[in-house]
Amino acid sequence: MGMKRQQQRLSLAVAVLGVIPLLALFRADAPDDKGQEKQRNVSYAKDVVPIIQKFCITCHTAEEEHPSELYVDSYESLMKGGRHGKGVVPGNAGESLMYQKMLPNPPFGRMMPPSKRLRPSEGQVETIRLWIDQGAEEN
Repeated sequence: MGMKRQQQRLSLAVAVLGVIPLLALFRADAPDDKGQEKQRNVSYAKDVVPIIQKFCITCHTAEEEHPSELYVDSYESLMKGGRHGKGVVPGNAGESLMYQKMLPNPPFGRMMPPSKRLRPSEGQVETIRLWIDQGAEEN
């Protein structure tokens, strides 16, 4: 290999090595996917209520006398819980029945809603998880 070619390769290597730290700086400022999830502030009124209205409210109202006694027709009712315990444990979706029952293989009974034709999307289930993990505020 000629001297000129070696110098070109060396210059290229130095240039690339000089750019890599700069790219790392830019990436450090850019949130990763998980960082974006945590930064997304979920609103009860704007994000959660529409999901409840579409998938839960048909059965889980005091008027319908659902056997679980978990009623979701108001924030207060949802937070009160039902026969099986707390529907929502603020800050802990993993312990919240509302979230657990939206996942396959819930701790008891069947996945909600029971209709296989009308299921929340993964994104909607994730919205519920985020809202609960963010403190389940009435915002």
